[in-house]
Amino acid sequence: MPSPPTGRCHCGAVTVEVPSSMSGVLACHCDDCQRLHGNFFAFVAAPAADVRWTGEEHIRWYDSSPAARRSFCERCGSRLAKKPVGSDRVLVSVGLFGPETGLRIEKNLYADRKPDWYA
Repeated sequence: MPSPPTGRCHCGAVTVEVPSSMSGVLACHCDDCQRLHGNFFAFVAAPAADVRWTGEEHIRWYDSSPAARRSFCERCGSRLAKKPVGSDRVLVSVGLFGPETGLRIEKNLYADRKPDWYA
């Protein structure tokens, strides 16, 4: 069995491990994601109970909208995850895992809202 993918924030204060069974990347182009990430938000979805965080004392969660909570590292500001209200899943930023994940974008969400400066 392959080892679970492990990622980290920019400064390394927070690490995250997701199940190795995760499949592909989802890319959200909604207005909130664009403003928060400076572009679309690329993430992997996993059951929250199966995601393991270290450095949790550096994670700050806040209500980003009535429908979701988001988190970031208090030390470096890296965007970590989004948790839809009422969901048992967490959406973890795929950028935390580095450039070689073997994953591909499976679905684009709110693609009609992407800005005109990228294809």
